[in-house]
Amino acid sequence: WQGRWGRTYFFAGQQEAIEEDAAMRCAPFALLHVPDVSADHASDRVPVIVLADAAVIRFPDSVDLDDPDPRMALGCRLDGAVVVTGADGLAIRGGNFVFDRQEMLVASNDPVQLEWAGHVGRADGVEVQLGALQGEPTSSGPVREVRLMKNVELELALPAQGRGAGSSVAAANWKIDCDGPLAVDPVRLVAEFFNNVKVRRPTVLDQWDTLECQQLGLRFRRKRDPAKAKKVGRLGRGAVEFVQLVAAGTPVSVGSVARDLQARSQRVVYQAANGTVELRGDVVARWKQGKLNCQHASLARGEDGRIERALCRGAGSLTWQLPGTPSLPMTARWSRQMTLDPEPETGQDLVVLDGQPVVKYGTDSALTANSIRIWLARDRRRTSRKTDSGGGAAEGVRPKRLVAREKVGAITPQAYVFTSLLDVSFEPVVASADQRSPMSRSDNRSIQPGASPTRFPDESTNPPVIRAESIRARLGVSPDGGGLALQEVVTQGQVRVSHRKRTTDDPVEISGDRVRIVKTKGDDYGLTINGRPARGVLGDRQISGTEIQLDSHSGKGSVEGSGTLAIPLSRTLSGDAASPGTRLQVRWDERLVLDGTKLSFLGDVKAELENSRVNCEQLEVTLNRAPKFSIDRKDRQEIDIRTLQFRHSVRLTRYEFAPEKNASGNVSTVNGSRPLPSKVSKARLASLTVEMSTSDAEAEGPGWIQCWWRGQSRKVPLAPVTLALANMPLKLDAAHWQYLRVDFARKSRGNIKNRFATFDDQVQGVWGQVTRPGDTVDPDRLGRDAGWLQCDSLQVTQERFDVNTNRTRPRGDGKAVSVKPAADSARGNFTLQARGDATCAGRVAGQVYNGR
Repeated sequence: WQGRWGRTYFFAGQQEAIEEDAAMRCAPFALLHVPDVSADHASDRVPVIVLADAAVIRFPDSVDLDDPDPRMALGCRLDGAVVVTGADGLAIRGGNFVFDRQEMLVASNDPVQLEWAGHVGRADGVEVQLGALQGEPTSSGPVREVRLMKNVELELALPAQGRGAGSSVAAANWKIDCDGPLAVDPVRLVAEFFNNVKVRRPTVLDQWDTLECQQLGLRFRRKRDPAKAKKVGRLGRGAVEFVQLVAAGTPVSVGSVARDLQARSQRVVYQAANGTVELRGDVVARWKQGKLNCQHASLARGEDGRIERALCRGAGSLTWQLPGTPSLPMTARWSRQMTLDPEPETGQDLVVLDGQPVVKYGTDSALTANSIRIWLARDRRRTSRKTDSGGGAAEGVRPKRLVAREKVGAITPQAYVFTSLLDVSFEPVVASADQRSPMSRSDNRSIQPGASPTRFPDESTNPPVIRAESIRARLGVSPDGGGLALQEVVTQGQVRVSHRKRTTDDPVEISGDRVRIVKTKGDDYGLTINGRPARGVLGDRQISGTEIQLDSHSGKGSVEGSGTLAIPLSRTLSGDAASPGTRLQVRWDERLVLDGTKLSFLGDVKAELENSRVNCEQLEVTLNRAPKFSIDRKDRQEIDIRTLQFRHSVRLTRYEFAPEKNASGNVSTVNGSRPLPSKVSKARLASLTVEMSTSDAEAEGPGWIQCWWRGQSRKVPLAPVTLALANMPLKLDAAHWQYLRVDFARKSRGNIKNRFATFDDQVQGVWGQVTRPGDTVDPDRLGRDAGWLQCDSLQVTQERFDVNTNRTRPRGDGKAVSVKPAADSARGNFTLQARGDATCAGRVAGQVYNGR
């Protein structure tokens, strides 16, 4: 017996009427649903076949069961084993099905087995919709929908991810479970899972990647390659290919044991063609050494299974642990987006942070800018071979370069940095046993930007501030990730480094157009400052010039072109302790050479020390130790000047000041004004050498020296003592000055502290009284109490008298000269001792004398 219900045909074996049920039992039984033959795809023209051990066909009560009209059948119940087959290897096996002719629905509540396009599954209950649903246009396919009702288990046979001999189709089978239902549309090639959906993807380590959600959609498509279409298997495997996975719910959870990954979002979309995964809405991802928060994340895998591309849109943050012992946290935040893309030119991965990004290092260091770019290199030697294709050890990723642009600011315990461009490259270095690198990450602290000229001390409560238009640096990275070592840093464009502690007055300032710090050897660093001018202020030490080059520890370097230098002094030229703030200040026009403890100034040198000024063509300064130019005050040891050597056309000017005393002997000042000068000295010499420790001085001639000092005239012992005592001078105006000039041809030696000097070869001296400093005595027109002397050797000793004791100050040779002063004597006197062939002339109290 056979019949037709529209496009559905049935075939029945033996028949048995069941009068009380108005039904007919047939065994065996088959249904054949024929699709539209005008369909475009061959699969849409494959009929649906339903085979059953037996069937009970129901009719209206008015039908004669002895010869029923098949067209009057209402439906049928399929008993025993039932198999439903269709296109693309569709096969549903179960029992106790029901066919509703009106709804064109084949259904069962018993457990069923499903096969489709090579995928297999099971469920409790199934509904197969044939043709079109009521109210819908006729479908071109024979099956409109297959719905597995409850407790669905499905195994997807997908191509293996990655390459290698160990890859297989079985190894890539995904397992999907849900409470149900599962709706499969063979026409649109869409499968949808509902309620407590769990997806498991196996890895080569016999572990599983998991996805949990409330709703899951799978989309497939037919293979368009004719060569691939010919390889379709008996079960339909290879007819369609997986295209997309969409998971939704509150929230969607993703986990990976192999990668130690846990992620959550409102929606997950996976594109099989390019391996892209999109996580949308409140994305939170955690893995072994990191955490990601954003609103939208798109991840794409490469051929090796690694994350090759990434896009995070909207505000977000990324936190990870840097390798090392112990590891330090690093956090990146952005307000617009973060991207990760491979850069073919360098073979590295490029991370771009846009929208006021902030990168934090540790707990107390941060970097911000309008845009930050980070280049990452994958160290495959450190990647575990046992890790599955989707991941590797976190230590396998190393930063190679960092570039921050526009409104760049960096805050660390060691420095504040402001610039428009920050470009940092990371280079592998071998860590030394005693790593005292200025960038060393010791004591679990953050990166320290330097020792010596750039060492920023941890104990500072007010870190240095660095400003420049651009900063480029090279940092060395140890293999174990234990620290960073400064190799080179170059700052350009209005560079300024300033530092002032809150507790002490210890200012530091470096300024110029370009500043370069480079590692030389060991823990030494070279500093080069270019600018007009380049300037460095390190506490009480200052240096400026067109181009400054300094070595941090050795004190060697140079300054090209004109410049200035100021260094503190502990004693003056006279050997007395210097007052606080006393410095040697030197200016030059050509060059300064620093060679450890020796400083050489060239070209129109001008040196100022306390109240002395010396001009010459070359100055050499010898120090007790090499100066260290360091920001850290602890590294700047106290230095003393041992010798000063002035060479070529030496011109000296020196002032001495003595406070005025009132009638009671106390020092009197007028409105806090500076004391008036009591002595002025000038000299012109070929060279001058001063030993600062002993105050010994030695000069090379030809040259001369001039002295003016306040006071009344004294008898000069060139005439008989009786003449001097018999002709006492009249009282002079206190504003008058005494004058002495000595010319010599070869050499002069003396002691500044003990106020004596000797002059050799063609010595000529002239003395007398003048009105003011700068006035001179003409040896051809000697005035009152004036004199003139010419000899081969001359010793001049200036003596300070105590009018109460009438004792002189000891001379350098330990001897003293005692001269009885007059009652109205002045506070100073000098003695001339001539040796050799001497000629003298003078005028005392209006009386002229001369002799040989």
